[in-house]
Amino acid sequence: MSKSLPHTRRTPLRLGIYGGTFDPIHLGHLILAQDVREQLHLDAVLFVPCGQSPHKLGNPPSPAKHRLAMLRATLRDWPHFWLSRCEIDRPGPSYAIDTVGEIQAAFPRAQLFWIIGADQLPKLKTWKDYKGLHRKVTFVVMDREKTPRRPLAGFIRLPQARRVDISASEIRARAMRKLPINHLVTAPVAAYIERTHLYH
Repeated sequence: MSKSLPHTRRTPLRLGIYGGTFDPIHLGHLILAQDVREQLHLDAVLFVPCGQSPHKLGNPPSPAKHRLAMLRATLRDWPHFWLSRCEIDRPGPSYAIDTVGEIQAAFPRAQLFWIIGADQLPKLKTWKDYKGLHRKVTFVVMDREKTPRRPLAGFIRLPQARRVDISASEIRARAMRKLPINHLVTAPVAAYIERTHLYH
């Protein structure tokens, strides 16, 4: 079992995978993850902070220790939300196909659901070994458009996706300007950012 993953489980489970920089994790992430868990009857959602996105090599996120600390402080109050540091611990750019391989090794009987925004759909075919990844996971698309679309094989459109207009970049900008952020993040995250002057 990888030390980067929570624990193994012998019984089958429905496991969501929620990747991102989480710089910082905010209320929007929690709302969307809970919507997916409830609507698709998932046993858990695994938050996977990326080490370095291969699509943003020139724009690295905040140091991993800070993003992990904020995730831990937040997720301890959400028993169905788990944290994996597998991409943080893996050197080089973070590729989804490698992440899924580690998760499958830890949860060999799990049914995996990879959560993405609708804006990522046009980019999926540029992901490393997209076809192999598509065989291993079902993509859950957070599509907030109400116009019906033709269903795609291997994709699920979240039945009741809500619009949550909170962005990590907005939070970082507000923190830099010393404006309040406690309406956008959990109290532990707000306190951590204030204490460490992370975005100041």
